[in-house]
Amino acid sequence: MDAADLSPREAERALEDIARTYRVAGHGAIRRALLPRLEGGRRLLVDVGTGSGEVASRLVEAARRRGTTLVPVGVDRHLRHLLIGRRQGFSQLRVVADARALPFPDGAADWSVSTLFFHHFDAADNRRILDEMRRVVRRGAIVVDLRRSRPGLWLTRLVLRLLRLGEVARQDGRVSVEQAWSLAEVEALVDSNELVDLRRRWPFRFSLVLAPGGGSSARRVRHRPSVGAGLAPTREGEQPPGPTPAREGASPSPTGTD
Repeated sequence: MDAADLSPREAERALEDIARTYRVAGHGAIRRALLPRLEGGRRLLVDVGTGSGEVASRLVEAARRRGTTLVPVGVDRHLRHLLIGRRQGFSQLRVVADARALPFPDGAADWSVSTLFFHHFDAADNRRILDEMRRVVRRGAIVVDLRRSRPGLWLTRLVLRLLRLGEVARQDGRVSVEQAWSLAEVEALVDSNELVDLRRRWPFRFSLVLAPGGGSSARRVRHRPSVGAGLAPTREGEQPPGPTPAREGASPSPTGTD
């Protein structure tokens, strides 16, 4: 999905295939993590690694039924993904930026979320992403991603066969499940005063809920790169560019099971 030479047609097919797998596996994990924490009214949501924006769109619909108006801002490094989402009719503000240097002021949004994006990065990059997701919010940051397990690997392989996905999505799915994280690895990334909730979610997912970071986070200041600075390679060994914004258009137990 991140290949520079991926054609617009291949990118659109891959995003459609990924959306199909979301529908089969369900959007329940992110809904169950976010919706009970919404307090009604109008809330700004930053969706990090939004892709086409379908997940954010479904969250908007689910929140509306519970009396909350979510205003989504989708962030993605690839303009092509955002343009595909616009053509497909997913309504959101769109910003081209790198997740490790979000172009928003401290506390600009209510919530930040990331769905099936975390596993693309190593521990150092994920700390930076989490710091940024916490920095830009007033209420909290939520990550939902793949949880490593042998049954999860088997299930993913079965789904990839049954859905007859395109080659890009099949390859992305195989790599993704191999790069899934354990709960212990995720917990090791965060400080105890940041962690609100970490739990298993069906099917073979985890949800991580973090407290907002505040403007004086020492670790954030240490790790956060300046706009335009070089960034560390991802798990795939790729050297991404610096962010270039281009706008279009009392806590529960830290760990548990669902």
